[in-house]
Amino acid sequence: MIVNIVLVVCSLLVIVEGGKCPCSTPDLCNPITNTTRREVFIFSLNNDRNSWEKYDFTKVTTVVMVGYESPELMCHAHKFGVRAIAISNYPVEKLTNAAARTVWVNKTLAMVKENFLDGVNIDFEDPISKNEVNLERGYTSLVAEANQRFKQELPYSQVTVDVAWRQPCIDDRCYDYSGLSAVSDFVFVMAYDERSQILGECIAGANSPLGNAQIGIESYLSLNIPAYKMVLGVPWYGYRYKCLKLVENKCSIEKKPFRGVPCSDAAGSQIDYRAIAILVKKNHIKINFDNSTMTPFFNYQDASNTTYQVWFDGPKSLRLKYELADKYGLRGVGMWNADSLDYSDTISAQLQRKEMWGALPNYRNDFN
Repeated sequence: MIVNIVLVVCSLLVIVEGGKCPCSTPDLCNPITNTTRREVFIFSLNNDRNSWEKYDFTKVTTVVMVGYESPELMCHAHKFGVRAIAISNYPVEKLTNAAARTVWVNKTLAMVKENFLDGVNIDFEDPISKNEVNLERGYTSLVAEANQRFKQELPYSQVTVDVAWRQPCIDDRCYDYSGLSAVSDFVFVMAYDERSQILGECIAGANSPLGNAQIGIESYLSLNIPAYKMVLGVPWYGYRYKCLKLVENKCSIEKKPFRGVPCSDAAGSQIDYRAIAILVKKNHIKINFDNSTMTPFFNYQDASNTTYQVWFDGPKSLRLKYELADKYGLRGVGMWNADSLDYSDTISAQLQRKEMWGALPNYRNDFN
């Protein structure tokens, strides 16, 4: 009888907190309570059940819904003991406005509660220069206020922050990284798009070199940010560059300036892993492996005889980065983004998913 009463009370609390629970059973709307486990932190861009039902939720610990809130995905994730959280941003011009920050925090918290979500990932990437101390402090204050309010209202909630692949001022993002880690649950280190500012030769190159991942991790550790406060983010995509000239695998690219430098990966275009697989199969392409960056790449020509070079990450290069995260004792790993794969029912798609999801570490020992 006591157990039944507790269950009824919990169900009522769920209904009161965020409205009527949309799941098949009310307990699926309850928060995930484990706040210390290691993370496989993933981003989902497509509100498509045919895709996200095929994610390997036996490995995932947190799924971030990008551009949508799905009650169905929340219920499905909770069934596996996986957090479902929202992503959000904040206008840089309002960072010094304390009242506006409070409005944003309250609005974001209300949205999370309304949808029975487990928290928010703050993806702020606007430039803040070294001398814009007020903006830097404003951003840290925003995250601190959000985390405090979320923990008051939703004690098991998660508030995380996306940060550049290394500090201090990549892409003019001169943030208070030590402060951000202190006032959030952890930072998600985006170890990708690392050719956003090309300082040397204007040539194509790896999106996420293994050596850079190590440099980035060590740069944050040098600020005394604890390893358990970092999750290493990796790319499930690559970049395709049009070669102005290709000599001994050196692909010269068009100069495209970005935030103060003359050359950047804006000369190329992002290409998902599934599209890369199609390209390789269609054109019978031989994949090379660059040992200096530990990254696969290939060259090809299209029907108009235009030469391209593609750099990307696959199971082999990704495993090396996952192992690096383990070596440094990080909180975990994650990827941008889970929808880069083929979620059709073809044999090749199933093999692709098995290889990519299979490369991820398995930190899950229980569903608490």
